[in-house]
Amino acid sequence: MGKQKPTIQDVADMADVSIATVSRIINNKGNIKPSTLEKVELAMKELNFIPKTLSMLSEAQSKIIMVCVPNLDNPFNSPVLEGIHRCAHANGYHVLILETRDRYSRSEDFEELIRNNSIAGMVIMSNMPQQKILEDLSFRCPTVMCSEYAENYDRVSYVSIDDSAASRKAVDYLISTGREKISLINTNLSFKYARHREKGYRQALEQAGLPVRPEWIIHLSTTDYKLAFSNIYHMLSQADRPDAIFATSDVYGVAAINAAHELGLLVPEDLSVVGFDNIDLSVMCIPPLTTIEQPCFQIGYQSCELLIDKIINPASSSKQILLNTELIVRGSTLLPKAAES
Repeated sequence: MGKQKPTIQDVADMADVSIATVSRIINNKGNIKPSTLEKVELAMKELNFIPKTLSMLSEAQSKIIMVCVPNLDNPFNSPVLEGIHRCAHANGYHVLILETRDRYSRSEDFEELIRNNSIAGMVIMSNMPQQKILEDLSFRCPTVMCSEYAENYDRVSYVSIDDSAASRKAVDYLISTGREKISLINTNLSFKYARHREKGYRQALEQAGLPVRPEWIIHLSTTDYKLAFSNIYHMLSQADRPDAIFATSDVYGVAAINAAHELGLLVPEDLSVVGFDNIDLSVMCIPPLTTIEQPCFQIGYQSCELLIDKIINPASSSKQILLNTELIVRGSTLLPKAAES
């Protein structure tokens, strides 16, 4: 005979609480002490116990996937969302998009979403301010992270890229063209990708024996062209200015090219620029932008595939997928010194 499925009594025994307490937690009713909640959730995870009220979220009557996006201003998100939509549609699911910005920072915020919406699962493109939020959310609803992910938590599947390695590739290329005064234009470090791209930038400079100049590292609050333009314009206006910019977004990269033009600087002769993402915007500037191409559509598509697998097979193990990136060389950078000779 096969192994019997764990029961609510098994959970209560392991957590050393009453069945009524486990039931209240499952149904989100009543006030439960955090320590008790943690014990019961740990028991459920260890026993692989899936309550009926939770498994109902992934039953056939719910064909809605919710995608949590940090903001809709960043053009990087568009092809990722297209990949999610394409996969969802191919598998008979519908997609709802939630723009989280900074409004969803507690477990209770997401729990309310799950209670008030009939959703099959969630794709999270936003950064999680606390790992506990992701733990709570993934326990209550099939969840996959997309592009962003929790660095020290492998119980939730994700699809992303190696941002550090991609950044090293970009900065190494600038160094190979003879550039030694390299600036970084980055977003705020609450995002995993921003931290990892800055790490790769610093590693490439240090390995080449080049200084990291704090005054040439700019952190912006959002992926906004005007904000990037004004900050870069100010930096390039200084007597001691960089001769290259690595931008962690193509939006920032185009802003750098236009700021240089405004100041009468030639790109790439006076200033070389490398962006990140290879979105359509990267070929809409003069000269076109050298950039790191990440497979945005594929990141979204595979994230949705992992989520649907989790919806259909709740006990399936988590998967962590890092896709490859490629440096696309265009006119905003010089040729490497070796190629010139």
